[in-house]
Amino acid sequence: MKRKFLGSVVALALAAPVYAGEMLSDAQIIGIYSQVNSFDIETALLGELKGHSDDVRAIGSMVSGDHSGVRQAIHQLASEMGVQPVLPPARIEAAQDHDTVIMQLRGLEGAAFDAAYLRHEIAFHTAAIQAVEGLLIPEAEDPRLRAHFQAVLPAFYHHLEVNQKAAGTLGVSVD
Repeated sequence: MKRKFLGSVVALALAAPVYAGEMLSDAQIIGIYSQVNSFDIETALLGELKGHSDDVRAIGSMVSGDHSGVRQAIHQLASEMGVQPVLPPARIEAAQDHDTVIMQLRGLEGAAFDAAYLRHEIAFHTAAIQAVEGLLIPEAEDPRLRAHFQAVLPAFYHHLEVNQKAAGTLGVSVD
């Protein structure tokens, strides 16, 4: 039951709201993208701190560092574009859902934490890749923003692969 719940939260966290057929502005795209990167930084730091296995702690460290760099890069790009990130009101629910995930993870210890963490990170990065490829790149107006998304996709795929490998090594079912 928890697996499905965590997966649905990830989908909600990454689903960018589109209102009555309106396209997202670059300011909204950057706001949502920054928020989602912040979510994964917080989750990764928890993995680094609470991970039972060396693999989970190492993944947490890598992911928190990588996403911190991505968040810094997107804010720099927003500045260069003269865009102030905007977070649509519908993103409040995503933040609440993220808090629920964090509280669930904090309540776990040992191998149970590692399994839940890896399942979450696999679902998160799968959804992130889908969102970047299917929504953010097509809707971004500024070519620099589209180029940024193209540039970070290999790292997102790498994060997914590392988490999947660790899940396999630790015998964590991700279905």
